[in-house]
Amino acid sequence: MTTLFAMLWIRTLRKPELNSLINDVKHGDAEAIAKAVEFVVAESLGLWHNRARAKICRYFKNHPPAPDECRRMVDAIVERLTKGQFYQQFKDQLTMAIRFAPDRMAASAAVASSSDKEYIQRYANWVRHALYTVKANPNG
Repeated sequence: MTTLFAMLWIRTLRKPELNSLINDVKHGDAEAIAKAVEFVVAESLGLWHNRARAKICRYFKNHPPAPDECRRMVDAIVERLTKGQFYQQFKDQLTMAIRFAPDRMAASAAVASSSDKEYIQRYANWVRHALYTVKANPNG
C-alpha cells in the first residue's frame, strides 16, 4: 500500500469500518493485519481513530505481527513520544512498544525526559515506570 493511498484510505475510515478492521485482525486476516499496521503508523485525527488505534495496539501487544511491522509501529510511536505528537489513549501504543522493544523505549524515554514540554516529560516518566514495573515483575 503506497503512502499516499494509505493516507487517503485511512482518512475515510469511520467507526463501523474500524470495528470491522479490528475484528478481521482478531480473526488473523493477513490483509487486515497489514492495513492495521498502516493505520497505527499513520497520523490520522478522524473520529474514533485514537480509540481504534488503542484497541489494535492492545491486541498486537499479545499477538504481534511480523517483526518488520512491529519495528515500523515502534518507529512511529518513538517519534510521537519524542516530538510530543500524541493524543488520547497513547499509553496503549506505548505499552505495545515497550513489549516489542523495551531497550528502544528506554532510550526514547531518556530523550523525551529532557524535553522542555512538561507533558512530554510526564509520558517519558510513565514509560520509565512501566519499564521498571515490567523488569520487577516479568510475568505480570
